[in-house]
Amino acid sequence: MNELTAQTQTLIEALAPYPLHLLGWKAFQDLCVSVAEVCLQRPVQSFLPTNDAGRDGAFVGRWEDGSPQSGQSTIQCKFTSKPSSNLTVSSLRDELTKATFLAAKGLAQDYIILTNHPVTGQSELQIKAAFEKAGVGCCRVFGADWITGQIRASAKLRMLVPRLYGMGDLHDLLDGRAYEQAQLILSAMGDDLQRLVVTAPHTKSVRAISEHNLVLLLGAPAAGKSTIGASIAVGAADRWQCNTIRATSPTDIQKHLSPKGDQFFWIDDAWGNTQYQKQTAEEWNQIFPFMHSAMKKGTRFLITSRDYIWRAAKNDLKLSALPVLNKSQVVIDVQKISASERAQILYNHIKMGDQPAKFRGKIKPFLPALAERKDFLPETARRLGSIFFAAELSPEPNILHKFFAEPLAFMQGIITGLAPECRAAIAVVFLNGGKIRSPVSAKELSSGADAFGVAPSLVRDQLDALDGSLLLLAQDENGPYWSYKHPTVSDAFSKYLATSPELVELYLRGARPESIVYEVVCAGVTIQGSLVVCTTFNDLLASRIVKMDRHQLKLFLSYRSNAVFSKIILDQRPDLLSGMSHFCAPIKGDSDSTLFAALHRQKILPEELRLNFVNSVREALVEHADATFLEVAYLREVLTLQEMENYILLAFEEVIPRIDEYVDQVRSAWDGELAPDDQFAELESSMRTLCELIAPGEKEPAPLLALNTFVRRAVRAMEQEYEEPESTSYSSSSPKAPTTNSADLFRDVDE
Repeated sequence: MNELTAQTQTLIEALAPYPLHLLGWKAFQDLCVSVAEVCLQRPVQSFLPTNDAGRDGAFVGRWEDGSPQSGQSTIQCKFTSKPSSNLTVSSLRDELTKATFLAAKGLAQDYIILTNHPVTGQSELQIKAAFEKAGVGCCRVFGADWITGQIRASAKLRMLVPRLYGMGDLHDLLDGRAYEQAQLILSAMGDDLQRLVVTAPHTKSVRAISEHNLVLLLGAPAAGKSTIGASIAVGAADRWQCNTIRATSPTDIQKHLSPKGDQFFWIDDAWGNTQYQKQTAEEWNQIFPFMHSAMKKGTRFLITSRDYIWRAAKNDLKLSALPVLNKSQVVIDVQKISASERAQILYNHIKMGDQPAKFRGKIKPFLPALAERKDFLPETARRLGSIFFAAELSPEPNILHKFFAEPLAFMQGIITGLAPECRAAIAVVFLNGGKIRSPVSAKELSSGADAFGVAPSLVRDQLDALDGSLLLLAQDENGPYWSYKHPTVSDAFSKYLATSPELVELYLRGARPESIVYEVVCAGVTIQGSLVVCTTFNDLLASRIVKMDRHQLKLFLSYRSNAVFSKIILDQRPDLLSGMSHFCAPIKGDSDSTLFAALHRQKILPEELRLNFVNSVREALVEHADATFLEVAYLREVLTLQEMENYILLAFEEVIPRIDEYVDQVRSAWDGELAPDDQFAELESSMRTLCELIAPGEKEPAPLLALNTFVRRAVRAMEQEYEEPESTSYSSSSPKAPTTNSADLFRDVDE
């Protein structure tokens, strides 16, 4: 191919119409809202309803920029599902009648038609003449080619309407590096992005990542956190040319952080995917200052977490080291969506699912009520639109509502009803911690096959058969891998295994030790989503994990073990106690403090180790005013009543008189990265704790007033050296798309 031919082909591709007819009429209206603001810079203030079942509509807003065409602007949307259907005057006959009415009211000084119809030059002249004759001030027509051009030219528009990334050829939209990044991200989503609805939480998330360089997405399992995360990650690769990194731990972040900035870190389920991994809190506390510094250089972080896990994690995280996490603007509850947004999500999943038209027709009358449910989850909507999940579902209102009310129970029932080779395929992924490289080795296939008594070749076939339903073949920078289509599959499979002692034993024998220590708990310990191992299997469990590194075993004994099992492990690994000869300030942050407290609670802690702790607490209190041991019940309980009284007296006599020294000590440790106010958070917290013991009930104790004086003086001096982190402005006013009657929205769901 010669250079001229190549240039011609590139030009043709750039001008090729974008497949807007695949959006659907309601999604096209939503696109028009963003086009009006981003490209035409028109405010969208209100929606004028029509009489044609909501298939198009007009947006009205006042446009003031000083030009002769300024004034009341009406934007008319006209959608077609036929890509080759040209727009003509006759197809706008109803709109002409309305335009006459709008002009008489003074609402059409500027009249714009946005359409996904192709528009010929001759038709455009005829349409403009007809509307201006009807009384509008200035009529302009923007057809499919023009909208396609705006999509290709505006990364901001694409980020606000991320479904555009799931349609057409990304090669036409993104440069080489961004394209590669997007392909990796989208591989982990399947076709979910094509069905994405831009909700209020999504828009808030775009604003947060733009203004603050961080967003934390919270929600229940299956609430849509990862889908929003993926759409923003693709947008970041497009809009800011960020190199997107899927980090799985604080260590991952530190390993990949670049001093140049301009990175995008996406951390799914940061503090645990199905249960709070408390043992990771200290690692996060250590990486927070590095993240804070990186954000000042333009690096962005998108974090997701289940809401109940975040609530638990907040108690252990040192948020003063990453103060942006205390801002309400960056913590987004993805479940706070309107009924109309839920209806659009449900419509997309049913309309674009593989359920037959007959089934869709039967459930259509009940869809508006399902969208009104407060426990509505996007993932449940996806499953309702899938033959795999809902082929046997009776299209009756009570059954449909139960399907939404009990998603985990339905999922567990589906897994139980699968053929043994299908369950074995899921087991292969489960036994390997939820992720396994493809092609799967014969040994790894056998681990799942043996558990269910089937041939490994059948298991390999079922991996492919379950792709897109329960499992997903995705890619990262290291190549293809198998994972769950959704994390709730792991929840349901764990519950399924727990129904049979034989299956628990098979799991313990076949799973990797690295997976076991994060998935199971001993009898009597409750962590949501964990597999309970009864006392019968204690010796088997010990044999599988006893040789693991010291750090991982300490964490297991701290949070997941009972007294019987802890003693079994300590008898074989006495080295786990070697770190308890001394504890460092802050005491509650010492890596051995949680294991120490757990052994005390289990009544198997040697007294000499307890006395080491008592001495360390005294030292930390006097040298650093560290009262963190009093902030957590499990550490307070280690101390006797007499020891507590001694510490209160010590605080009164030796700590309170030296407040100015402690302030100077904290100031000298400041590295210039944290905001000066945040640097003293731990000292202020410890001093409040001490005052509650020394002067209980006193509203403004003298030590706190003195501390405040010294801290204000130090902060004023530090502020002269501190530079506020820069942020990227987000100019969008986040216009609201027009609301649509739910019953009307679903009118063509079975067509």
